[in-house]
Amino acid sequence: MSKVVLLVEDNDFVRKMYQFKLAKSGIEVIEAQDGESALKAIKEQKPDLVLLDIMMPGMSGIDVLKQLKKDKIVPKIPVIVLTNVMNQQSIEECKKLGALDYIVKTDLTPSQVLDKIQACLK
Repeated sequence: MSKVVLLVEDNDFVRKMYQFKLAKSGIEVIEAQDGESALKAIKEQKPDLVLLDIMMPGMSGIDVLKQLKKDKIVPKIPVIVLTNVMNQQSIEECKKLGALDYIVKTDLTPSQVLDKIQACLK
């Protein structure tokens, strides 16, 4: 049975690239373009892992994490933050809210990100 990852990303190019990379490695991908649809997908589809961007229209990734922590969902579904936000305050806040990892998009190749995702899914 393949693992399911919710990919939360508002940039079409980035979302399609990771969707292709994950699907090619046998991971089923659910996509969300904003925080509201991410929360809905998490509650309805219960993915094995959430790959979450921070900067999105409307509800930010940090707001999504706060809601997941409040609903006590974070311990059950691991969240990896994948973002271009490179400040220590965001990193610390995401970790405090239960994010398993915080990856800056420009620091790793998509293949390296995939390696981290696969390690979390094992």
